[in-house]
Amino acid sequence: MKYIVSMLAGLTLVACQSVPEIPEVADGGVVWQQHRHAIEKLQQWHISGRLAVNNQESAWNLDMQWAQQGDNYQIELAGPFGSGKVQLIGSGHGVQLRNADKKVFYADSAEELLYAQTGVYMPITDLRYWVLGIPAPQRLQQPGFDLQGQLTRLQQADWEIRFRRYTQVNGLSLPDKIFIARNDKQIDVRLVVDEWTIQH
Repeated sequence: MKYIVSMLAGLTLVACQSVPEIPEVADGGVVWQQHRHAIEKLQQWHISGRLAVNNQESAWNLDMQWAQQGDNYQIELAGPFGSGKVQLIGSGHGVQLRNADKKVFYADSAEELLYAQTGVYMPITDLRYWVLGIPAPQRLQQPGFDLQGQLTRLQQADWEIRFRRYTQVNGLSLPDKIFIARNDKQIDVRLVVDEWTIQH
């Protein structure tokens, strides 16, 4: 009986221990440079996924389709926007939003346009790069890498990005779970990618 109690106590101790963080290194080295170079060559990709977006006042759970071709993109978000979806169509010359009532709105900034029409704020311009597991084209701050030379975290433009999981897609390692937070505005964005499609 004492043996059984001791064994159960040991199992309880193991169960209560926190899950360890992914081992990190300060520099991704040559592996990271090679990986980044391969990812930056991608000009055409598509993801299907789910978003959870929270701010101080509201929370949204959204389904997302994102197609990128060069600088042109089309993002479709399905969620509690009246009775349907919103669609963002953007390029280097600006962005338009089409709502569930087929009304079209225009702006220079995708972030400001989406926020003005839906109340959802996301760093869309930089998310284009983060979703690929690479930094946006600005100074890389406080990066962390895993033992495979992949980013585990970084900070850019007041956002903290954590790459929680990667998946293999046509020989490339791409994120399929990303947590993004901006503490000064209490915004939290969580993205889970259900399906990746890429063209080299």
